[in-house]
Amino acid sequence: MRRALRITAVGALALAAAGLFGVSGGSPARAGWSRSVYATGSATSGTLNPVPTVACGSAGGLLASNIPITWTTPTIGGNAIAPQSYTIAWSGSAGSGSTTVAYPATTGNVTGSTLTLLGTSTVTVTAAYGSWTSPVSLQTRTLTTTLGALGLIVGWTCA
Repeated sequence: MRRALRITAVGALALAAAGLFGVSGGSPARAGWSRSVYATGSATSGTLNPVPTVACGSAGGLLASNIPITWTTPTIGGNAIAPQSYTIAWSGSAGSGSTTVAYPATTGNVTGSTLTLLGTSTVTVTAAYGSWTSPVSLQTRTLTTTLGALGLIVGWTCA
């Protein structure tokens, strides 16, 4: 009987300690959270229109010089945004390359020294705003490299 009394006393002490330290034997744990902060904002869309016209600054010249190219500014207003720059690109059998011109300029050059003899390259202009680019220009121009006057004059034509 003494042993049973001791076990009962130990059990009572264990239950008292459990109650004192918040230990519970049968209830499941529950957790939850809430946040009272929220954010609002708005978004708008913009369009970067293509360059409508591209022209040759000259009909021809020597290949040692740069080839002038001109264009018109794309439509701006409403949700159509102004570009930050333009890229003039050329590619074809005469050679390829590109150069960038800051807005609001509407003239630039194809580097004549990047072209080879007796070939053609197509020139396009693309508007850019940050990492966005417009579709390529609605018009293109063709550069043709030439050899004339007994092979002594190396030139180009633009059409």
